[in-house]
Amino acid sequence: MKKISAKPVGMFELFYDLVFVYAISRITAMIHHPINGSIPLITFLQFLLVVIVVMQIWLYQVIYFNRYSKNSFWDLSGLVLNMFVAVYLANNINTEWRITFHYFNIAMAVMIVTLFCQYLFAQVDKNNDKKVFLIILGLEFFLIVVGLLVGYPAGIYFCIAGYIIGFILPLFLKEMFKAERVNFPHLVERVSLIVIIAFGEAIVNLATYFNNKTPLVYVALLFLSLVLMFASYVILSDKLINHHQISKGFVLMYSHIAIVVSILLMTVSLLYLQIKNVNRSFLFLLIIGSIALYYFSLAINQVYNKNKCKFDIRDFLSLLLIFALGVSYLWFVIRSELGIAICLLIWNLAFFLIFLMKSKNSLN
Repeated sequence: MKKISAKPVGMFELFYDLVFVYAISRITAMIHHPINGSIPLITFLQFLLVVIVVMQIWLYQVIYFNRYSKNSFWDLSGLVLNMFVAVYLANNINTEWRITFHYFNIAMAVMIVTLFCQYLFAQVDKNNDKKVFLIILGLEFFLIVVGLLVGYPAGIYFCIAGYIIGFILPLFLKEMFKAERVNFPHLVERVSLIVIIAFGEAIVNLATYFNNKTPLVYVALLFLSLVLMFASYVILSDKLINHHQISKGFVLMYSHIAIVVSILLMTVSLLYLQIKNVNRSFLFLLIIGSIALYYFSLAINQVYNKNKCKFDIRDFLSLLLIFALGVSYLWFVIRSELGIAICLLIWNLAFFLIFLMKSKNSLN
């Protein structure tokens, strides 16, 4: 494939990411506390929707800077304005939609119209695809405004429709996007940073175990499990993926939303280990769902791997075997906190070794 030069990530882009440290912590708090031993379905769906909403705002801003931004005064002004509004948005993330309906959706409307203006006034040549973004953002903004005018509770369905359209419509219009517009190494670096933020949230929450009542070995096992999960991602991002390629990056972007969801679910799973009244069957499903989503999302990114590092059928079968053995082991130890911690360590170590062995090919 044709090699392309990496567009440097600007300091203001990194500054922008700091807002999402707070936003992700607020999202995780939505499912921190189990109700009757589990997460109610409506709460879980609200959690998924908020992740999609927050991540799509982050991605649309990333895509703008990746494709069109010249780091001009107006570009940075729009970024800073969205940072300010994003803090307000994050402060209204909770499960009490009746209370935060107007505040949350007004903040979303402001950020979307800011993004719309950025794309609208981007100085690019005629051979561009910004019209697609304008159509998607314009439709999303329209539905949110309609929802706000209708009011709660009926208006919430218009807002949700807008968010879902903003999230999935690019998939239906993907043929209209131009791959040559994407600076792929910049995009890889940007999505990697949001994964680091998600893992940072996991470590912060794990800090509750660092006390004189929890055995140190137990804390060490959980900590090393997160480290191994992150190490598998680092190998994929740094060693396996060919950064210098022409690609629209759809699999990369959407899979990273799933990766963030899986890390947040794993974070909550670790928190639930210290809650005695958690339904163990629910905890079992939560852990295996987190692991499955995380490593599946890593594996599908092999479409971007260097030719020598592509996954073959044997690699996928190895991953499936590790997953099946881990599920079986977890089922037998699900009522033991120490047993779960040991299982997670061995499980993530096995996945890590698969990615590590695959990375050896990049050295040949």
